[in-house]
Amino acid sequence: MKTIYFDINSQLANDFGPLTAAIGFFDGLHQGHKQLVEKTKEEAKNNGHKSAIITFSPSPASILANKPEDLLSTVSERKSLIKQAGIDVMIVLKFTKQLSQLKPLEFYKEIIKKLNVKHLVAGEDFKFGFRGSGNVETLKEIKGLGLSVVSDYKLEAKRVSSTRIKEALKNGDVLSANKMLGYEYELNGFVKHGRKKGRTIGFPTLNLQVDDSKLIPRDGVYIGISEIMGKNYISTINIGHNPTINTVKAKSIESFVHFYNKDTYGQRVKFKLIKFIRNENKFASVKELIEQMNKDIEDSNNYFDETKRELHNIEPI
Repeated sequence: MKTIYFDINSQLANDFGPLTAAIGFFDGLHQGHKQLVEKTKEEAKNNGHKSAIITFSPSPASILANKPEDLLSTVSERKSLIKQAGIDVMIVLKFTKQLSQLKPLEFYKEIIKKLNVKHLVAGEDFKFGFRGSGNVETLKEIKGLGLSVVSDYKLEAKRVSSTRIKEALKNGDVLSANKMLGYEYELNGFVKHGRKKGRTIGFPTLNLQVDDSKLIPRDGVYIGISEIMGKNYISTINIGHNPTINTVKAKSIESFVHFYNKDTYGQRVKFKLIKFIRNENKFASVKELIEQMNKDIEDSNNYFDETKRELHNIEPI
């Protein structure tokens, strides 16, 4: 897959020929987005085009509302997901206030037409141009542009959206979030040095440094998987401030990786969240904390025993 970084002032040297492209933010590339991806690949094949995804960075909300990003997927994570989905070209459109002020037809001429998009795929609620004044009806009126409109994807009679997934994660409901995503929500980054308090009570952990733009789910303890050097390990993951023995002001993301004792500092790893177990609590004693942690670890082991461990490609133990 080729990746193009494009902005309003770019002059694209496009050697891909005409494109069939889906357009949207595609945060998380969830089940609803995948309907657009499949339609894009289908139409690209029918049209003899390369398939493309047009996404944005930074997020429109962060620019228009002047607030930090709170993403299900960073650009690099989106790139990996889009590549796995079988798309030929990923176009990262730089979102700026100047871009947001383009009228719908100006947006078409300055972006869509310059990118040599001949057929566009969009969700039924897609809006573009100044204050969202353009929609799919606007696109239908543009001569020379093919258009496919994809209906909303629903689970439990509700539309799947990035907003709905974020709400689930902030409530600790990773089961619902993962169902809407179609995969386990991931936190990935480099393993950093912690304060090593876990080692003193027999529970060494990997401490993860994640991108500042990444959404961190609700504080608590999770059943999870740690992917290290391409291998998956059963894990018990804690998100929070370690109130009993290692209180920290900044939020920490730690994984106790079962049956693993290798030096992993400085490596890039992934923590996949499977199920919320409990809130993070302050225990009256270290003994109570150890008892609870042993129970959490047992719950994680039992979960994978019950759900056929091999389906998750867990490292044999």
